[in-house]
Amino acid sequence: MKFQWRLSLSAILISIIISGCSTPTSMSQAPQSAADRDQARITRLLDQADSAKPIKAAELRAEAAELLIALGNKEQAALVLDQIEISLLPPALRFDIAKLQAQSAIEQNRPERALQQLDALEKSGEAPLATEQQITVLKMQAAAYRLQQALYSETRALIRLSLLLDTDAARQMLHNQIWSNLLQLQPDTLNQLLRSGQNNYFEQGWLELINELSSHTQLDSQFQALRNWGLLWEAHPALKLPPDALAGLNQDTLSSGKIAVLLPFSGNLSKPANAIKEGLMTAYLRDQQPGRTPPELLFLDSTQINTPLQLASIIEEQGIELVIGPLNKDYVSALMADTRITTPILALNYTDSGYREGLYQFGLSAEDEARQIAEQAWSEGVRTAAVLTPATHWGEKISQAFSEHFRNLGGTVASHQAFGQTAEFSDDVSHFLATDNSKARYRKIREVLYTRKVEFEEHRRQDIDAIILSALPNDARQLKPILAFNFAGNLPIYATSHVFSGSPSPVQDQDLNDVRFVDTPWSLGPPSQDKILISQQRNDTNSRFGRLYALGLDAYRIHPYLRQLSALPGTEINGETGQLSISADGVVRRKLIWAVYSEGLPQLAQ
Repeated sequence: MKFQWRLSLSAILISIIISGCSTPTSMSQAPQSAADRDQARITRLLDQADSAKPIKAAELRAEAAELLIALGNKEQAALVLDQIEISLLPPALRFDIAKLQAQSAIEQNRPERALQQLDALEKSGEAPLATEQQITVLKMQAAAYRLQQALYSETRALIRLSLLLDTDAARQMLHNQIWSNLLQLQPDTLNQLLRSGQNNYFEQGWLELINELSSHTQLDSQFQALRNWGLLWEAHPALKLPPDALAGLNQDTLSSGKIAVLLPFSGNLSKPANAIKEGLMTAYLRDQQPGRTPPELLFLDSTQINTPLQLASIIEEQGIELVIGPLNKDYVSALMADTRITTPILALNYTDSGYREGLYQFGLSAEDEARQIAEQAWSEGVRTAAVLTPATHWGEKISQAFSEHFRNLGGTVASHQAFGQTAEFSDDVSHFLATDNSKARYRKIREVLYTRKVEFEEHRRQDIDAIILSALPNDARQLKPILAFNFAGNLPIYATSHVFSGSPSPVQDQDLNDVRFVDTPWSLGPPSQDKILISQQRNDTNSRFGRLYALGLDAYRIHPYLRQLSALPGTEINGETGQLSISADGVVRRKLIWAVYSEGLPQLAQ
């Protein structure tokens, strides 16, 4: 009966092939095309297979299936392959046909069938598969599991596969894919797998690695976690070839024997420069440890050493291994364009001139705040925002940074108003919220209907969900009541750090209640030991100027990790100016903390 069923199926296939490819004929038969010849050959192969012995029949059907696949007839090929029973075939033929069967099932999106065929292949032979055959099977298993969205099963196949490959480049690609898969595991799933007791050495090592690192975003703790893992898994292949995402953790920290601090110690920027220097020196002195040689600091006045050529000469002459500074934006731009200096530079300002390897840009950028406000507002459901900033260069930059980032997220900026002098605030806000348009419409109606009494209720524009505010404390204290007077009292207000002076003023800041804003840990968090030390010598640490001490502290704190932070996007170091990371273009990004005014006092947001 089984043979008769196969015969019937072959006849059906032959009929399908012939009917699908037949063409009207004339008295003079046209020459056969290559496709016609292939179809005829397939028909002959299947005819011969029906009367051949099992091994020969399997070979004939496999050959026919390969031709069908080449012609794009994958469904018909699958029907032919399903007729072949591989268990009684010689090993080489058994493998070739099982490979065809599994490939066909995968292409037809039948992963369960493919896995059954591959499993039968692994278990059917007395001798183990050759290495190349194992590699082929594991690749197909991984592909089938991917179709099933069986993430960890796919990962296990990739782990087994990585052990069989003979080149570091091929293994590296697989290690990257394994790591990418592991990152997608849910925490509960990861915990279950870790404790299942069903993993081999290599699988358990990968799981322990992702478990060690997934809970850490701080670079120093990640670095230590990787070292701890390596002590326990010293024979694991991921230690020799870590995924590219972790390769930066194996890089040495930037150990500099001599650091040049390039700041304008004379001229109109000398006061900010000296504040940065004091913060840097505080961090430097607290960094002293027994048995550890601190770097030598060389302080250079950037108003004297004011060109890349001069700086390059000093670097070579003095053996400088790192430059911190300059502070002047134009000087940073000149260094960006320079090709002579290869020594790493941690500039303390930003430039729009692009990117150069080894030049890092770090500062108290208000644009960081604007982008973070855009993300927070979007996450809280704001889709249309109105921006209110001072009529200054920095106000315009904040508006541009917020608007660009918010639009990239999918939001709309309905209005931007630049406010001027205090006396103009009322008119500025009225125009900002379009209440002046409401009054104008009323006046026009009154002119037309001057003989009638017209009921009028003033109102603001209704197409905004939130207000984005950047204003210094004195301006913000006056603007918020005017916003409320213009019927915007119910709109949430997100503000930059400018709204907080740095010193709590509960009486003066009552009008700022419910305003949410971002600021540095230096200003909002519990005072660090470094801040306490500086506060004992200076009385301006809680002012906006005081944030420059924090910049100096963080410049020294971050300098050993510049390479690692660059190599590990998303990793951070906690700093006084925020959580610090480095983007692909060498810019140090700051993630600030949120606070909200309540009873005139800033309270950390939950």
